[in-house]
Amino acid sequence: MAKRIVHSATLTLKLPAGIEPGAEFVALRKAGIPVDALGNVQQGFLFVRTSYAGKNQTNIYRWFANEIGLPFKQQRSARRST
Repeated sequence: MAKRIVHSATLTLKLPAGIEPGAEFVALRKAGIPVDALGNVQQGFLFVRTSYAGKNQTNIYRWFANEIGLPFKQQRSARRST
C-alpha cells in the first residue's frame, strides 16, 4: 500500500467573512503570509475555506510554504537541483 502523505499547514488564520479587502491583505501580511499588492500568494499555496459557526461566517486561510505532493526530503532535493 502506498504511503499516505499528510500535509500540515505552515500557518492557519481565521478572519471574519465580511472583512474589507484592504484589511484582509494587511492581516495576511502581518500573519507572515507573503502576498503581493493584489493579494496573490508569492510563495507556496494558500487555501481558503468558509466556515459557518452559528451566525458568524468566517474564512479560514491555510498557507503551505512548501510544495504540496512531495515528501519533505524530496522537496529539499528538488530545490537544490533548480
